[in-house]
Amino acid sequence: MILDILNNAQMYEGLHPGFKKAFDFLRQAQDELPEVGRYEIDGEKVFALVQKYDTVPAEEAKWEAHKKYIDIQFVYDGSEIIGWDTISNLPEGETFIEEKDSYRYYAPSATPLILHSGMFAILYPQDLHRPKELFETSSPVVKIVVKVLL
Repeated sequence: MILDILNNAQMYEGLHPGFKKAFDFLRQAQDELPEVGRYEIDGEKVFALVQKYDTVPAEEAKWEAHKKYIDIQFVYDGSEIIGWDTISNLPEGETFIEEKDSYRYYAPSATPLILHSGMFAILYPQDLHRPKELFETSSPVVKIVVKVLL
């Protein structure tokens, strides 16, 4: 897991062949935010999901983890907490949903990653994460999640 601001993204572009394309998309989005929806950057290898939602209490947020994709979650506007934990703490018996490339479940504890406008988190398959959690109070968030194929 990596937490940083978009201005420092060039430091991470060498970690994966798809990261430069992903961060280029995020930098361009700062100049002109795309509409809510899905955007192919490099076919199924790198694509972005532009989202708008209101944050929710932790007990309403869903944990997730992925096997095929790395998430780069960038908060364009607003603030939220992404709960973080390691996949080794995944409750026994949880099922992986192949068509969604995701585990989905509820669990109470997490290490809070606080993201404000201009910040991103890179979440690898070993990183359980619970996005959309409110920071101080429920508020609107505009987020871009870039999915990078492993």
